[in-house]
Amino acid sequence: MAEKTTILIVDKEKLLVDLLVRVWSSRDIAVLGTTSADEAIRLVDVRIPDLLIVDPGLPNGFSLIATARAAGAGRTKVVALTSTAEVRTRARGVGVDGVVDRQRGLDGLVDTIQKTLKTRMKFMEPAVSNILIVDDEETIGFMLNEFLSGRGYKVAVAKSGKDAVERISSDPDIQIVLLDVMMPDMNGMEVLRHVMSAPRHPAVIMMTAVIDRELARRALQVGASDYILKPFDFSAIEASIKACTAQTPPPWWKQLTTP
Repeated sequence: MAEKTTILIVDKEKLLVDLLVRVWSSRDIAVLGTTSADEAIRLVDVRIPDLLIVDPGLPNGFSLIATARAAGAGRTKVVALTSTAEVRTRARGVGVDGVVDRQRGLDGLVDTIQKTLKTRMKFMEPAVSNILIVDDEETIGFMLNEFLSGRGYKVAVAKSGKDAVERISSDPDIQIVLLDVMMPDMNGMEVLRHVMSAPRHPAVIMMTAVIDRELARRALQVGASDYILKPFDFSAIEASIKACTAQTPPPWWKQLTTP
């Protein structure tokens, strides 16, 4: 049996790391992830990655790059995910295979990976999904609509919980609902319960500006697929959407909200 291709993701944003591990893992691809370069070095000692995606700005990030290259004897490709011009310059200076500004989001990361590997990787491509955004704040709805429409998704916006329930009931093609928790007429939890009571229903990703583990626990128990905090990290939003589309296991934060 052929050995799995191994991808190692090392980044400061745990949410992004864990979501990408869930989305990209498959029968043929093993995806490992951590927020620590030191932990990644230990992982490299056990399993040499074919592709290392790393934020070199992490403590010992450049040491990790050197270790992975030495262990892989030239086999390991390295993509640097950077946030400053200084780190980008230094990464290019050590000869990484690809450099991407993290402000380009998931789209930029995937594009850089595919250029580095000189191949199209279908599992990284955005899935075309029918998405309903539910938020009473027009700015939030507009922002998410612009981002997701630009990524090729079919998007509709509901400005209230009641409007969302009507749309979901009348449109069976809606696959994913981005649902704000705090709304005046019918809050997100009420909408979630209504959606989940149907025999067939879309996946629901809750959105909130408040870190509330009890709320997260209750949302999971009712049937939510994920929980996104405002202000948004667009890479995390799209990774969560792809995870829902791929029908992957429950999100990593479930472990943090279970007694």
